[in-house]
Amino acid sequence: MPVSEVHHVAMTVSDVDRAADFYEKALGYTRTLRSNVGGPGIEDSLGLPKGTTGKVQYMQGPTQIGQLELIEWNGTTQRTATAGHLELGMFLLSFQVPLDEIDDLYHRLTDLGAECLSPPNRVLLENYGYITAFAARDLDGNLLEFVSLPSREEILAFRRGETSGH
Repeated sequence: MPVSEVHHVAMTVSDVDRAADFYEKALGYTRTLRSNVGGPGIEDSLGLPKGTTGKVQYMQGPTQIGQLELIEWNGTTQRTATAGHLELGMFLLSFQVPLDEIDDLYHRLTDLGAECLSPPNRVLLENYGYITAFAARDLDGNLLEFVSLPSREEILAFRRGETSGH
């Protein structure tokens, strides 16, 4: 039996309130459950050191699937991944955005202090068609991708060679 879709992604942040403000303003996500976590149950189930506590803020997009769980753990946070795309583990979080909103999102992220790696670019994906995408780093340096995808009909037409690429 297959497992369901991804329910949520948990991301360690340096300041849960600052991160929640960013995702609220940048993506329009809504704050849902706010909780403090800690104790033997959490330590055992997640393999955390004894005494680990944290503040959690769930952020929800338009559906209840694929929420963000922002966690500010006690202690000093640090970024240790240095290998970029070669680092094992999560590389980026990708969000689908309507094409007519992607430029506005790019400017909103820039205004909020996010490091946008490039403006939105139109990119050809082999056997798929054209997408428009850009990547940005949130205020803690996490890599986020924003992508506008072709419709199912556009993908099929592309595969049949019916599009000119414009």
